[in-house]
Amino acid sequence: MFKEFSQYNTYIMLEKTLFSFFYILLVINLVVAQAPSTESIFNKYQASSNAHFQSPYYLLEVNKLTPKLITNSIALKANRKFSDDLFIVSASSIKGINNNYIKKLNAVTNNWKLSAAAEISLVKDVDAVTPLHFQIWCTKMETAERLLALHKNLKNNFFILREQNIISVFCTVRQMQDVFLNEEEVVSIDLITAKPTEELGIPGFDLTANKINMVHSQYPAINGQGKQVSIKEDYYDTTDIDLKGRYAASPLASDNITNHANFMATIIAGAGNSIYYARGAADHAHLSSSSFKLVLPDADASYLNNNITVQNHSYGTDLENNYGVSAMAFDKNAHNNEGLLHVFSSGNSGNKTSTTGNYTGIEGYANLTGNFKMAKNILVVGAVDSFGNVVPLSSKGPAYDGRIKPELVAFQKNGTSEAAALVSGTALLLQQYYTNLHPQNELPSALAKAILINSADDISTPGPDFKTGYGNLNAVKAMDLIRDNHIFSGEIRQDSTQIFSILIPANIALLKVTLAWNDTAASPMANKALVNDVDLEVALPANTQSWQPWVLNSFANIDSLNSPAVRKKDSLNNVEQVTIENPIPGNYQLKIKGYNLPAGNQKYHLVYSLDSANKFAWQAPDSTTLLQAGTHAILRWQNSFNQSGRIEYSVAPNQWQLIADNADLKKSYFYWDVPDTISQVLLRMKIGNDYFYSDTCTITTLLKPTTGFICGDSILIYWNKLKSISRYQIYQLGDKFMEPLLIVSDTIAVISKNILKDKYLAVAPVLNNGITAFKSYAFNYTMQGAACFISSFYANKKDATAQLNLLLGTLTNIVAISFEKQSVTGYITINTPLIGNQLNYTYTYGLLQPGINNFRAKIVLANGLVIYSKLEAVYYAAPGKYVLLPVPVQRNNNITLISSIPDGESITLMDVLGKIVLTQKIVATQEFIKTAALQSGQYFYRINKKGMVVASGKLIIL
Repeated sequence: MFKEFSQYNTYIMLEKTLFSFFYILLVINLVVAQAPSTESIFNKYQASSNAHFQSPYYLLEVNKLTPKLITNSIALKANRKFSDDLFIVSASSIKGINNNYIKKLNAVTNNWKLSAAAEISLVKDVDAVTPLHFQIWCTKMETAERLLALHKNLKNNFFILREQNIISVFCTVRQMQDVFLNEEEVVSIDLITAKPTEELGIPGFDLTANKINMVHSQYPAINGQGKQVSIKEDYYDTTDIDLKGRYAASPLASDNITNHANFMATIIAGAGNSIYYARGAADHAHLSSSSFKLVLPDADASYLNNNITVQNHSYGTDLENNYGVSAMAFDKNAHNNEGLLHVFSSGNSGNKTSTTGNYTGIEGYANLTGNFKMAKNILVVGAVDSFGNVVPLSSKGPAYDGRIKPELVAFQKNGTSEAAALVSGTALLLQQYYTNLHPQNELPSALAKAILINSADDISTPGPDFKTGYGNLNAVKAMDLIRDNHIFSGEIRQDSTQIFSILIPANIALLKVTLAWNDTAASPMANKALVNDVDLEVALPANTQSWQPWVLNSFANIDSLNSPAVRKKDSLNNVEQVTIENPIPGNYQLKIKGYNLPAGNQKYHLVYSLDSANKFAWQAPDSTTLLQAGTHAILRWQNSFNQSGRIEYSVAPNQWQLIADNADLKKSYFYWDVPDTISQVLLRMKIGNDYFYSDTCTITTLLKPTTGFICGDSILIYWNKLKSISRYQIYQLGDKFMEPLLIVSDTIAVISKNILKDKYLAVAPVLNNGITAFKSYAFNYTMQGAACFISSFYANKKDATAQLNLLLGTLTNIVAISFEKQSVTGYITINTPLIGNQLNYTYTYGLLQPGINNFRAKIVLANGLVIYSKLEAVYYAAPGKYVLLPVPVQRNNNITLISSIPDGESITLMDVLGKIVLTQKIVATQEFIKTAALQSGQYFYRINKKGMVVASGKLIIL
């Protein structure tokens, strides 16, 4: 019962009388007609006027002129917010408010708790017996525990996220209605309409497209060491050598192992053990796993106890344009764990059209896959190709309330999964570097977002847009921002302003400033996710000029969504950005204002960067880049010159050769036909009279090693010879990474087994200057089909001959080869081939005897050791003849019947009395006759063909 709501007038009335009084009062004072949306909400959720109101919740509309502090107080305590002046509230949350501020107040049914999908299910599927997946938010965790205790039949389908008062349950719609809907402490019920699925794309990634390669070369000590990432989806293969020694077992991991999870783990933190391009962004980071069966954050303790600072989410569900329980849960989790960054793929549904929410029917927009991607304290990543063009299937924003989504894009030609993984790996590098410079501090996730967004390369439409967000990931610029300490952090109060001054020197092409904060989570189904509204402004006091952030038009119209950003106040996003092209030198002020902070003081992070004019820098190749001889390579650079350039290369000191004249510097890339050589190479760009040199990198050809033999104490491996290369480095897999093992001066190596730690080996050429080029594919020497010198020996019957085939693992130390046939007196040599350069030797033997013919190969080594192959048998019978072996035969052993080409024959066995004891058709040249059912003794056989006896004889079973 609603008992009291005014601090000026205290009275107690019956609920119905009180409600009627205020309803009449509001009608009398109504000046402006209700907007259809407001009226429709009242009509949809209000309880019957003659009902006995048992629900403690009300639909409240406040007057437009209600003071901001009062509105903020109501909004903060509201269980659902429909607009800035329309709320679902409890009696206690509006207790003491002057009735002059209340425009309309109605008791409500409990259906306001339902998301749109849950509401539809209540209408359509209330009698269905199939369990559905509901996520339920309670005001008290005790409610979940009590409901679980009362409804034990749901126990196996019940999951509780205690920090956030969330129940995840699989039950029927009727059970949802009967068990949860009318519970007072249950305040939001969301239906999960689809299982999460991986956002698949073609595997493969290019670290140069987002300048991660430059971090590896310019910041070699920053590799993810000491950081741990969680991959939320199915499990990756922990036997993968690129993940060796760096994964942590987790009780949260899925039982299902997928290639997709392996790709994500490799892109984020692959060691590059298998091959150079399997090196991830943070190749020393450790990995954990968490199943995505329930799309909710893990428990706070799980992140904390396992030192997880980044969680990658490369999956999606349906297009869900609302702020559901999942979105709220991730916002709360990020807000409560300042050092934890959640990175989501935007989805691969860029060609789909939303059928729910504000952007229903607008093709190509608002197609993010899952309401959890509507969270504001996470980072959502779309995909572009290696030249910054948006991949058509990459899901676009805006978020359900018009916020900018995705915030970033990154390279992946065919899917957003890998793009998100690249950002997750880069975030680990930023976290490690920040902590190295600030040993007592972890990098806050809101600051990580600000850094990544501010350092991104603006692509597509100038300024932010709903396809590429704030731009394309630029990892090295993000690292440089931390290095230069262009960072301010603070905490702002309501209606206060904080000012930071920066000096802008001459010759700056672009000033970019980004503000970000982790906002308090909104209530599920809120019309707008932003709670605390902080404002950014950049000013130049010298001329009183000021700049507001870029804001997009989020009106639900295709032309509006396509329109470029304009400078104005932003009241939607918890990221704001100001850019100024060619700023005049001077002292600038970065102003932070606490405009509307209903949740109290707000922590924030502010970063800025300065791009110099007339600057050129190579981005690929660098010292970590492999250029494969005789192939195409992409040269990349960062440039602010407005002219063309001349590209040259040198593989010998001061001997420059032309690649391209008048190269278009604005394109920032060029295809180069790499010369067919093995050498170090240097590139340079000539702009005007100035030269800009690249790092020295390597042109090479990947070797193809294989196993020659595996003997008791040693193995032999060999590989193709490269011109002008006289030494080779052999590597073996260590505890985590490939480690140098031996340097040899040949294309063959015999390796003692007692120095081997692992079965995986690789080989790299050593250049004449002593630099080791890139390693070959790592190979498991035990899986190459090699034995001790003899890889294989087999014999096949062809007509009346035996075809013998010997494959050697190596010719090293072999002085003689021969083929032998078994005879009654031992083995006789039937052929001695000359030893050539080949490893394969064959011989055709034409003197087969009826029955079994046994053959073997013989190898003689230089030290006199003789090695024999296993015996190979060839069964032979002349045309029209039949051979039975062995005679006599031991009981329970099979008799082998050998014939030439079966033609409808059958064999009959008779005992000494003439009784038939077995009849069997002959269908193969080697037919096996079982004797287990026969007694020991003498038997007679007849072979019949088309009614005639073609062979006969006797046999003895012992």
